[in-house]
Amino acid sequence: MTSTALVYMMTPGLACFYGGLVESKNFLNQIFLSIVCMAIIPVQWCLFGYSFAFGPGNSVFGSFNYAVLRSFGFNNFYGENSDPMNSLTIPSLTFVSFQCAFAIITVALISGSVVGRMKLIPYMIFVFLWSTFCYDPLARWIFSGQGWLNRMGIIDFAGGMVVHFASGISGLVAAIILGSRSNFDPNVLKTGQTHLPFTVLGTGMLWVGWMGFNGGSAVAANGIASLAIVNTNVAAASSMVMWIILEIILGKATGQNLGVVSIPGTCSATVVGLVVITPGAGYVQPGYALLIGLIGGCIIYLFLL
Repeated sequence: MTSTALVYMMTPGLACFYGGLVESKNFLNQIFLSIVCMAIIPVQWCLFGYSFAFGPGNSVFGSFNYAVLRSFGFNNFYGENSDPMNSLTIPSLTFVSFQCAFAIITVALISGSVVGRMKLIPYMIFVFLWSTFCYDPLARWIFSGQGWLNRMGIIDFAGGMVVHFASGISGLVAAIILGSRSNFDPNVLKTGQTHLPFTVLGTGMLWVGWMGFNGGSAVAANGIASLAIVNTNVAAASSMVMWIILEIILGKATGQNLGVVSIPGTCSATVVGLVVITPGAGYVQPGYALLIGLIGGCIIYLFLL
């Protein structure tokens, strides 16, 4: 449950992170688009989302057997009954809550691609439908023991494919379809970034929350969970350090940036370090996590040049 709370904290952290990067006019809009996911997804998850992702069914899609979580709430008041297909080491309702937090942060990641271009009601409908037809099937394929990719032996410790790849591709498609924010308001880009302290705060909240995100994916309080948490911190730290070193050294070499470090770039590099270690957080040794973070920092620096 501690890991669940930490993952829930990631969504407000993401709201702050995104909010500090958008124009002043869209600041509150960005904050709310992220936070509203915390209301929509638990409703969808309780109604049928969890059942579609982890309930009885085939290797592609679940069923309505666990709709409104009736198999958990009424069979055992304390939620101690175990779902033999998904949660052998923790109470089933704990697993339900943890996976719900994953579903929330995943769709919230897309909000940065539609801010200033989508009204609230259409966005809420999109969140509900995207979770139903995109997230739930993908979670079943990879996270559920019944999923076809899981049975093929796919290695994804904490959601590199389910969370980051899915939200990234969907966000890119949404941004391409909706177009630039300047198409909706030609003056929006002139307001500048006025809330960068929120980006720094959001980065810190994401960093802390990611320990529950990756550590909790071990679904047990054991050595694998400890390894995942250590690797999470090492990768994030090394990615941030790599960004700072590259920006200072290359900035001086080119004469473009004399010892000044970009806050958006540094924070973005930290988040990249967290992202790139997610699929293998419980599988690699800390030395490799350090290397993965360094590579991630290099990649984000090249893309943001």
